[in-house]
Amino acid sequence: MIKEDDTYVIHGPPPLHPLLDISLGRLMYDSLLANPNKHEALVDAITRESISFPKLLELTCSLAESLRRSGYGINTVVSVSSENNIQFFIPVIASLFIGATVAPVNHNYTDYETIHSLTICKPKIVFCSKAVTDKFVNLKNTKLDFIEKIIVIDSDEVVCGAETMEEFVRTTLRGYVPLGRFQLAEFDNSKQIALIMCSSGTTGLPKGVMQTHSNMMVRYMHSIDPRYLRQEDNFLGILPFFHAYGLITNFFALVMGQKIVVLKRFQEELFLKIIQDFRLSNLWLAPPLVILLAKSPLVAKYDLSSVKEILSGAAPLSKDTEEAVKRRLNIRTIRQGYGLTESTLAVIMMSLNDEKPGSSGKVVSYMSCKVRDPETGKSLGPGKVGELCFKGPMVTPGYYRNQEATRNSFTSDGWLLTGDLGYYDKEGYFYIVDRLKELIKYKGFQVPPAELESIILNHPKVLDVGVVGLPNEEAGELPLAYVVKKENVNLTEKEIIDFVAGKVSSQKTLRGGVVFVPSIPKNPSGKILRRELRKMLTTYKSKL
Repeated sequence: MIKEDDTYVIHGPPPLHPLLDISLGRLMYDSLLANPNKHEALVDAITRESISFPKLLELTCSLAESLRRSGYGINTVVSVSSENNIQFFIPVIASLFIGATVAPVNHNYTDYETIHSLTICKPKIVFCSKAVTDKFVNLKNTKLDFIEKIIVIDSDEVVCGAETMEEFVRTTLRGYVPLGRFQLAEFDNSKQIALIMCSSGTTGLPKGVMQTHSNMMVRYMHSIDPRYLRQEDNFLGILPFFHAYGLITNFFALVMGQKIVVLKRFQEELFLKIIQDFRLSNLWLAPPLVILLAKSPLVAKYDLSSVKEILSGAAPLSKDTEEAVKRRLNIRTIRQGYGLTESTLAVIMMSLNDEKPGSSGKVVSYMSCKVRDPETGKSLGPGKVGELCFKGPMVTPGYYRNQEATRNSFTSDGWLLTGDLGYYDKEGYFYIVDRLKELIKYKGFQVPPAELESIILNHPKVLDVGVVGLPNEEAGELPLAYVVKKENVNLTEKEIIDFVAGKVSSQKTLRGGVVFVPSIPKNPSGKILRRELRKMLTTYKSKL
């Protein structure tokens, strides 16, 4: 058994306020009551259809009471599966009001992936958009008999085998509106599971990450901490709502009384137009969108002068991309954060008015971190690369109904093992190197794919890239790059290989070659799905 060592532990700064011991339902309910005169809470970026804060309170209380009268409540698992839309948060908030557990599911999942995700948490109700209703009705009738109801959130058209949300509330309440007398569920916030989120799936099928009400409340404390966030009127709802990054940031934007401008699906020109038209100043983005701002010729067509700051998370962002966007948009900083679903998002974050290009920032308040040698368990000092490990009230209690995975994700003394490699400097700033399991091993040398991707992305003819190891009997693995070219350019394999060779040591050169592809597979938060790239290696090897 590995003997753990805590010689080097980095703690976040003292919090400005003690951690609130209230539920997410109470937090949201009080916030909605406090905004009676605010108009738009959620607005559709295309149609401009909107829901006001008073209307959101009415809709969520009515749905919550309908669920309660139907026999659902504390510990009932409720799934939500939909593209981003202004109705998405109605079942989320209503469920939290009654103590139910929300398990969002990617609406783009195949039947196989959907079955896997729903079988983890076995929801009794699925709230979904009209676009995917038929899929869920079919799965309920053929494979998922634990589902009792399917409720469509964004349509008043009846679908066979499902109910509309409006119909469900109307038939259950029969005209009763519970606003003034609504009773929120009470429970132990440190133990009650608020969310079951799918893990990122970068190394295999997703697991169900449990997040308690207390876990989530730490994120709220950071939202009101002036060291981390400034308050704005509008919030860009472009990150997928079913993903932890999108759901949590948008949920707390509503709590803070911000108007969320919702994009149902990504369109490059619409994305830029919304920033221009709504004069958005703070953008929460994943790296692919930051890269777009650095490289897309369409950026020049729009007035993005309102942008003052970009916050990037979910995957590392290179120093060169940071600098390119800052120059192009004339902004001072791009703040990075580091977190994972298992840590309720950012546990490392760059503070306001702080700057260190390429760094994800420092450990946030309430949390502690150590960099650990995966082989020996020894904690490492400044400048030494190891696995990032965390303790504190943001850390998940584990994976839903998966004790083995939970046990394997923590050290014997309770540190969360992230699987991410990084280091910190003498001032406590952290730098993410790569995934522990994604390192390419070339003749004993460790080659970080993210480093090669950062270099290749700087080639003027490259739009996107993903790097993996090509199995090789003599060397172990050879670095290979899947490259997406920009439109209407001539780019050869040799150009990319030579471009990389001029910037890296010998063991990091692209000995596995370059494969040109139309796109790089990624999860909703922008992380490269290297397991999908590795599947593509089989076809590539057969052609060699």
